[in-house]
Amino acid sequence: MIEEIIFKNVLSFKKETTFSFEATPDTTFETQHVVTMPNGTRLLKLGIVYGPNAGGKSNLLYAISALRDFMVFDPLNMDEPTGFEPFLLDKETPNLPSEYSIKFWVNGIRYWYQLTATTKLVIHEKLSYYKTVQPIKVFERVLEDGQSVLSFNPAVQKIDQEEQKALTLNCLPNKSFFAARGRVNMKMEHVDGVRQWIRNRFMPMVGPFTNMEKYSKRKIREDVNFKEHLLRFLHQADFNITGLSEKTEEKPLPPYFHKYLQIQDSLPEDKKKELLTLEAYKEHVLGFEHTVENERGLETYELSTRQESDGTTRVMDIEAAIYEAIKNNSVLLLDEIESSLHPNLIEFILQEYIMNSNESQMLITTHYPGLLNTIDDLVRKDNIWFVEKDKSGTTDLYSLVEFKGLNKISKIERAYRKGQFGALPNI
Repeated sequence: MIEEIIFKNVLSFKKETTFSFEATPDTTFETQHVVTMPNGTRLLKLGIVYGPNAGGKSNLLYAISALRDFMVFDPLNMDEPTGFEPFLLDKETPNLPSEYSIKFWVNGIRYWYQLTATTKLVIHEKLSYYKTVQPIKVFERVLEDGQSVLSFNPAVQKIDQEEQKALTLNCLPNKSFFAARGRVNMKMEHVDGVRQWIRNRFMPMVGPFTNMEKYSKRKIREDVNFKEHLLRFLHQADFNITGLSEKTEEKPLPPYFHKYLQIQDSLPEDKKKELLTLEAYKEHVLGFEHTVENERGLETYELSTRQESDGTTRVMDIEAAIYEAIKNNSVLLLDEIESSLHPNLIEFILQEYIMNSNESQMLITTHYPGLLNTIDDLVRKDNIWFVEKDKSGTTDLYSLVEFKGLNKISKIERAYRKGQFGALPNI
């Protein structure tokens, strides 16, 4: 689970910015919302971010996602970018590196990962862990004369010269140590634990245009529990869907397919000839069973994904991601949750997540102010965050709990609409 993430000079975040999942002393919905770590740190399972269009909500998720992607990405050559983008609305910051610091928990151990990187290379990288209040170094990487220099804590990680040489050779300037480690056959307990957490429990970001249809179809085909979960959810959410089917259909190849193949020089000739004989391809098709009642009684009809509403497909995408997060205790970044969804459905999705999750975490962005009216009924005050851009184009991130006198405000949504917390468009 993530405790906090701090970053600087990333996208629209020019200044040092902190997002924290650490709970305040408030004990509202303690058992539903809060997970207590071995040292007593209390972490939230949900974060909700508000702000105007182009205020930096999505950039917050992109900034966190960029760190996740960098840690798992294994570039094949040194020319590929790191994926980090500095603040561009300034003369100095485009030439300065981006900085990250993230504290998180894996298997009951608290870790601290630090990174300084440009768009092209890593300047500094370090992993530490905690037994007490002082961090203990696992490894550190610095850039000296254009080369990565690695050092290890011998009390934590025993490593011989050949292993160190292999790791150094694989640490390309634009590659994370975790990706380099994957190319060397050796045992690294702390590094491997963190690496597995990043790869398996830190999910790719899901946005309003993320197409998860193939993933959802595969889950329905392979995971009976997911199919039952999705059917139950769709029924409870009043979608009038009583069944899901998945079948294989043969479809004709588009006319341009063979023309495209003929100009491909990289394909072996025998493979090209084989593909040129194909006239159709197989596609997995998802069917939605609807049961309707009319003058003839109950009747069942099947519609394809194409015939369903945007709301239905969006719910499927979101529920597939949330199901995976809950099942694996993963971190999920979800941008614009309200896209194509009714407000009541948003609240239902969050309620189901809060009640059924254990140690997963979800950070969402939204324009739907109605969730502010569910504070102390569904969500907590420390779940709520805001973003706002200043005149220089810099995004500021701040928490609702930073405001004094919240208990005297009877309607948080009304106060937000009146501009009491900022993070509104200037109209």
